[in-house]
Amino acid sequence: MLRPRYNLLVLALLLAGGILGCTATPVGRICDLGSEPPATSEVVVASPSLDCVSRTCLRYPLSRELPPGGKYNELVGLCTAECESAEDCERVPESPCVTGFTCGIAVTVGPFCCRKFCICKDYAVVPENNQLPTPLACEPDNAGNACCNLPGRVGDKANYPLCNIEGA
Repeated sequence: MLRPRYNLLVLALLLAGGILGCTATPVGRICDLGSEPPATSEVVVASPSLDCVSRTCLRYPLSRELPPGGKYNELVGLCTAECESAEDCERVPESPCVTGFTCGIAVTVGPFCCRKFCICKDYAVVPENNQLPTPLACEPDNAGNACCNLPGRVGDKANYPLCNIEGA
């Protein structure tokens, strides 16, 4: 009679541990960008990427000197995930990113425009506050910014017709 209760308790603890233990998406694993190598100064968001839990691979251009032990390969990216803060970016142990990740906007055009992603701090110039500044093209209060991921763009057919194409 005690055995079913014990099994139920173990199951409940496993479920609680799984829910509480999975707060961030693991990022930083090396991932493939595809067959065409990008320009060295180009940011690339490749999705879907089967190499990544989030299915998103990011190649951020090297814009600073690498820290000791850091590695950069311009032909591959690192698995990334959307984030709200750096705490959402859980670095995998095998990541070549030594200093960890910050959360910031990687691109200002295309389907991933103005979305925040986990970005390796080894590659980006990160201010002392550990937050990348929001690009001007992603300021939601500027009506001239047409990125469809900004608040108020989808549903406003008069001002943002490209964000309201049926079937898109």
